[in-house]
Amino acid sequence: MPNDLAPDAPRERQSIRLPPDRIEVLREWAEKGTALTAAARVRDPAGRLAFVKTAWSDGWVLPGGAVEPGESPAAAAAREVREETGLDPAVGDPIVVFEQSYVDAERGAVAFEADYVVYAARADGPVPDAADLGVAPDEIRAARWFEGVPSELHDGDLLRPFLSGEDR
Repeated sequence: MPNDLAPDAPRERQSIRLPPDRIEVLREWAEKGTALTAAARVRDPAGRLAFVKTAWSDGWVLPGGAVEPGESPAAAAAREVREETGLDPAVGDPIVVFEQSYVDAERGAVAFEADYVVYAARADGPVPDAADLGVAPDEIRAARWFEGVPSELHDGDLLRPFLSGEDR
């Protein structure tokens, strides 16, 4: 992700160790696609936060996913929030960019690099039943509003410091 896209957002490094088969599944996205994912920290007027559980996550995650070719990261974040929560977000400024190294766990070598940008967003309304969310069946296992950051947060050590701040 070019530094000029989110020049004021803090940057953090993240190393993601995956088995070779998962690395290969993601390789085309990294090498021929955008190598970029976008998500949103969605708040409602009461200050609640929207999170989802996906088929791949160990816990709750921010709604988000891959940026498609020709799509801006902010537009991707808005699209993913709509697909995964049914909410129509107003996407604001980036709050953090994670510069990711995907590591082949068997070889211990970096297979490719990618970026993950998290935006502040606002939305209001109910979150539908998970069966009505996502673009594929069973993609979203659960989605709901939380009064605060859930304890079962996927990548919690990395994300938690950026989730309680105010929208910019």
